[in-house]
Amino acid sequence: MHPATVPPRGRAQPRRTCGMRRGDPVSLLRARMSAPAKSPSLIVGIDLGTTHTVVAWAERDAGPGAIRVFSIPQLVTATEIEARPLLPSLLYAPLPGEAPADPFGDAPFAIGEHARRRGGEIPGRLVASAKSWLCHPAVDRTAPILPWGAAEEAASLPRVSPLDASARILAHVRRTWDDAFPERPLAAQEVVLTVPASFDEVARELTVEAARRAGLSARLLEEPQAAFYDFMRLAGAEGLDALLDRSGGEAMVLVCDVGGGTTDLSLIRVARGAGAAKDHPEVSRVAVGHHLLLGGDNMDLALAHLCEPRLVGAGEKLDPARFGQLVLACRAAKERLLGGGASSEGAGSAAPAPPDDAPVTVLSHGARLVGGALTTRLGRDEVEGVVLDGFFPDAPRDARPQRGRSGLVAFGLPYERDVAITRHVAWFFARHAPEARGPTALLLNGGVFRARRVAERLARVVERWGGPPLDLLPHADPDLAVARGAVAYGLALAGRGVRIEGGAARGYYVGLEPPAGGGPRPAVCVVPRGAKEGSVHAAAGRTFALVVGRPVRFDLFASDDARVDRAGDLVPLEDDRFEALPPIAVAFDAGDAARAATGKQAEVRVQIEGELTAIGTLDLACVEVDAAAPRRFRLAFQLREDGRGARAAEAEGGAPAERAQARPHAAAAPGGKRLDEAREAIERVFGKGRPDVAPREAKNLVRELERVLGERATWTTETARALLDTLVPSARSRRRSADHERMFWSLAGYCLRPGFGDAGDPARVAALAPLFAERLAFPQEARSWQQFWIAWRRIAGGLDEPLQVAIRDLADPFLAPAEQRLKKPKGVKPEALDDLLELCASLERVPAGRRSELGAWILERTWTDRDARLWAAIGRLGARVPAYASVHHVVSPAAAERWIDHLLREKWQELPSAAPAAVQLARRTGDRARDVSDRVRGEVERRLVKVDAPEAWVNAVREVVAVEESERAAFFGEGLPVGLRLVSE
Repeated sequence: MHPATVPPRGRAQPRRTCGMRRGDPVSLLRARMSAPAKSPSLIVGIDLGTTHTVVAWAERDAGPGAIRVFSIPQLVTATEIEARPLLPSLLYAPLPGEAPADPFGDAPFAIGEHARRRGGEIPGRLVASAKSWLCHPAVDRTAPILPWGAAEEAASLPRVSPLDASARILAHVRRTWDDAFPERPLAAQEVVLTVPASFDEVARELTVEAARRAGLSARLLEEPQAAFYDFMRLAGAEGLDALLDRSGGEAMVLVCDVGGGTTDLSLIRVARGAGAAKDHPEVSRVAVGHHLLLGGDNMDLALAHLCEPRLVGAGEKLDPARFGQLVLACRAAKERLLGGGASSEGAGSAAPAPPDDAPVTVLSHGARLVGGALTTRLGRDEVEGVVLDGFFPDAPRDARPQRGRSGLVAFGLPYERDVAITRHVAWFFARHAPEARGPTALLLNGGVFRARRVAERLARVVERWGGPPLDLLPHADPDLAVARGAVAYGLALAGRGVRIEGGAARGYYVGLEPPAGGGPRPAVCVVPRGAKEGSVHAAAGRTFALVVGRPVRFDLFASDDARVDRAGDLVPLEDDRFEALPPIAVAFDAGDAARAATGKQAEVRVQIEGELTAIGTLDLACVEVDAAAPRRFRLAFQLREDGRGARAAEAEGGAPAERAQARPHAAAAPGGKRLDEAREAIERVFGKGRPDVAPREAKNLVRELERVLGERATWTTETARALLDTLVPSARSRRRSADHERMFWSLAGYCLRPGFGDAGDPARVAALAPLFAERLAFPQEARSWQQFWIAWRRIAGGLDEPLQVAIRDLADPFLAPAEQRLKKPKGVKPEALDDLLELCASLERVPAGRRSELGAWILERTWTDRDARLWAAIGRLGARVPAYASVHHVVSPAAAERWIDHLLREKWQELPSAAPAAVQLARRTGDRARDVSDRVRGEVERRLVKVDAPEAWVNAVREVVAVEESERAAFFGEGLPVGLRLVSE
């Protein structure tokens, strides 16, 4: 047992179960610390895992063999503290009146072992898998959405965002460290924080932000690399030499890290150095796998689905909170039966032989925790069968993950549809080592590989690919390896160990104009895969024409394909190789001379240079050629933000007038006389007053624009946004007449629909948002109100929660039933209330409770009003899959079931909106916190079949299927701009 540290001073202390022992790591470290350190003297590695958090450390001037694990003090009961190597990455919200002692300042949550135990006993009060939620793109990861699936009526339950949950765990680590080592606070040390190699840039940035909120500045390291650093630490120079001897001088190591929430795959190349460095091996990371939300959590879910019918009977289901309790119980049983959990004597100790079976118990709600308990047993053979056959089946070298629906569903996380880890491993290796039959060595990490049969199964699958003899590398302790490897990495940076050369895991490309004669769109490589941070890459031999004087758009793409392109290479953009990244739109000033010669815009000849920086940006420089004083037009793509475009754009060199003017709100617009003529038409109506403009021109503006540009439905996204950018600066002119006002809102809403999708849309929405509070200058005009509401409905997807709530605050007094008697705002008498109702039904970022309230008001109207738009609005309000908002805004299944119950009483043949509304309300998502019951879903399915609904609608209710693009577009009530494609997260 690792000893506990001394308690934090000035706090009430729970009883301790162990004392300080002479010679333990904490005592030895304290003895050497007599004065505060002026600079980082320690390297601290933190493995912020899905299941456990581990901390390791070493002196900066120590060797790799001096790395130690910090035993983290934590509550193990409500009154006892122990220091353990593994801190469960869990937060538990105590019941009212239950609050345990809070010696660490973790309130209102308990963190660690006590949280794990109580969370398994009290449903719905445990925050688990926060790390998995950090990389979930369909939710607002900064909103207090956890515990997921907790009942709406649990108002007293504290909630936390995935970001803050991670920050709270790290803050617990910092406080306990600082209490143990006051002379060397954690914030003053060099901290290395590990993340999955497959984490995207947003998830990485959120991890950095979590550390910052905990008071730490951390360097990130990919977890598979950390595991390999730990292997090198343990193997030493002799072990690496032996690996190379067995591999014929070069080893290709496949690192497979199966954690609680993710499966991380990396390829690492080890080779002998050349020349004078031949005695020092060269180690480099070759490739990183795609993000796989697939790990121990999925195995626990599979076991929970196996046990559930034994507990409640076939066809019945536990509620989300109790099912979550069942998952935790299955995890405990799995760890006992497979030997994959932490030993009670501390990590690293020999665990006893696993039993033949283990109990799985789900306690009752309320006071009858024992009398109402449900119990079954899991056998070791059953668990091994589920894990081995389901997650590690045989997979040939050319296997690919299946794209069908998954049978493992729960909790709203976007788990992989194919849970066979071996197929993902095969596909990863085939993509990144297409010429090799198999790796020369395999390094396994993660708690699941504590089970000998699991490790042997994966090794056997890889061996069957027919590659070279497989060298299964030893791993001393998969629970501790990543944290220890993070410290070894820090030591390697300080020159005390072999460093893995990483480089960019992906290559970056800028899209070019499609060829005039047709064919695939080309792209130019600006930073090749494998590039080192800080190195500049020039597209040698390539000269490009850069438009200055008007907005231009740079489309950025990334590829992790095994093929390595050089900077300057032109390649066709193939969907299966390239991922589109957020574009940047910017206007560079043409300069006085160019303006004088060519008017508003010009082209300059440039060459492109690219650099991947250490702070997470891709810097591009367009360097002018054939100029006496060449300018450098610089752009920085912010790879670690949420896709809002460029971080900066500027020009270097030349006269001050030649500096670039960044306009992030401006999209790249098509050139030509037709667009100029269309802009002129808008400026005639809304620009400075001109005596030659007839009053009817405002009324006929859209007709004139269609004469110039073609029918509105054919306007591209770029054209629509360019028209909006011409219109918005003259917004005050909308008050000239009722026709001006009506036309302004008609055109603004149409050109900005659906409020997102283009790089500059956030800035455009921000420019329009203040106009909502100004209402209408001609409030007596019903048609103006209609266009006002339609415009805001069209751009609803771009409105943030405060503005959506503000719209509801204005609308509710006019939409609520008379008996509600909500106070109406003074001076506001809106017209076109049916259009206002459709707008409010489209506001998906309004809190779920208020959306349920509006649905109830509309439902009351359906008793006497047969308007099909009412059920269409209810369908939008109760949709199980939002069109654009975070899934935590979805109304409760109970509310959706109440609405479905009334809908089933309607005559669907006479109500065209009935079937599509039913599909939205009953659609299956796989998330128990959102899905209606099987019984209700079955009734909807039968009714859909009876009315001969499209098969796709029936399937959406019957099983988990992706939302079609046409369904998402239909939400906005009309076609989207040409070139804008909405995809499901």
